[in-house]
Amino acid sequence: MQESDTELLIQTKEDHPCRLHPEYDVISSTTTHDISPSPVVTKILFLDGVRGTAVIFVVTEHAGYMRDLFMGAVGVDAFFVLSSFLLTMIFMKKSIKLLEEQASYHKWGWTLADYFSKRFFRVYPLFALLSLVLWLMPFEYKNRYYRITKPEDFNLFLTLTFHPEHRHYVLWTLPLEIAYYFIIPTFVFAVLKLGRFWWVLFIPLYAWVIYEGLYSTRDNFHHQPLSKHLPTFTAGSMTAAIFVKVEAWIKKTGFNFSKLPVIGLRVAESTLVALYLSVVFRGLFFNWLGIPLPRPTRYSMPFTSVNLSLILVIEMLQPSSVSMIFEWTALRYLGKISFSVYLLHVFVIFTPLIQEQADYYDKMFAVFGLAVLLATASYYSIEYPSQLLSGWKLMDPYADMLINPDAITTTNPDANMPTSPDATLTTGPNADMLTNPDAADLASQVQAVKHNVIGQKTTFVEYVVM
Repeated sequence: MQESDTELLIQTKEDHPCRLHPEYDVISSTTTHDISPSPVVTKILFLDGVRGTAVIFVVTEHAGYMRDLFMGAVGVDAFFVLSSFLLTMIFMKKSIKLLEEQASYHKWGWTLADYFSKRFFRVYPLFALLSLVLWLMPFEYKNRYYRITKPEDFNLFLTLTFHPEHRHYVLWTLPLEIAYYFIIPTFVFAVLKLGRFWWVLFIPLYAWVIYEGLYSTRDNFHHQPLSKHLPTFTAGSMTAAIFVKVEAWIKKTGFNFSKLPVIGLRVAESTLVALYLSVVFRGLFFNWLGIPLPRPTRYSMPFTSVNLSLILVIEMLQPSSVSMIFEWTALRYLGKISFSVYLLHVFVIFTPLIQEQADYYDKMFAVFGLAVLLATASYYSIEYPSQLLSGWKLMDPYADMLINPDAITTTNPDANMPTSPDATLTTGPNADMLTNPDAADLASQVQAVKHNVIGQKTTFVEYVVM
């Protein structure tokens, strides 16, 4: 239920990351403002950490911890927002570039084909293999691990084709994400078609998202259609479009964030973070201010999408300690393998030997440790090879992102180290080529970096993220 991305980080000899501004990169730092054009995009490291945190929430609830807080629902909502946010941003940047080039219909067709093929190869192979394994399992194991109550309830074909009655346990999220993949291009084209009046569309959309978030209930997950979760996905897409538009305006006007705008952003972000945490924990500031939230009568998903998506945009425009927290290597690695963790953690949690652990901490370390080991094996043996089948070396939302030699995507110097065995590291003043053969077609891009950073010590990290 996630994508994958590529980061290329450049570190100066002082080991302090700077930001360069290619025409279509993603802003994530605040130190320099070089506006040299480049058609490729990159991704911000802290988003992988957010995804890693989301999968921790899911595993935490399924393992039996903090059940009163609906942490799994919070994590799934975060996945939905991150997925729609990143995919919309990526596709919108690509579309803007094609419009500026006055690309032919043929090129537009290839762009759409590339978009959908990458989405397919990113998520479907592991899902299909898991479905096949479940089909081969005796009913006892189907019931234990994926809560299938009757033998006739599992149909391999209907599961593989996302039939509403065959979305077993955690598999219910995948059909919704894949369905939304088809909406993203339409949304992007509508925003671009409106030109400078793009914001007019967002007024009724935000009113609808907020109304649905406050007054609709999302509880029967396994059988709910996309429409129930469409406001969540839409919130992510709208903030992605806002970011792209604001980024373009900043580059066009040469705007620099002075002290007053930064203070305003920090006040707004602090308010959003406080509100987000209060909703997640169903109290905090609501209780402290004397306006307690009503206690839920059944398990449901809280309304967090607008808060989370706006926090992401603020951190991308003006990074703070919030994004640095999520750039922690462990969280980023969990984000990388989060799809495998999400689909496979049940095989750890519901194994009798683990379930029967009496000691709280023994069980906690066993659950998270074994889930990470299983997901790591799954990622490198299934997910990563399947991504290569699309004809590109895909990385996550975080998955269409190409290596951008001119983009710096972290404000944390410690976040610049690779976290995976397949990461390619090249250092030194002559580091003008990636040694990874899959990146050979990007050699010309990397050559250009040599001229941009001449006289400096550079570090290139190709970081594969889930």
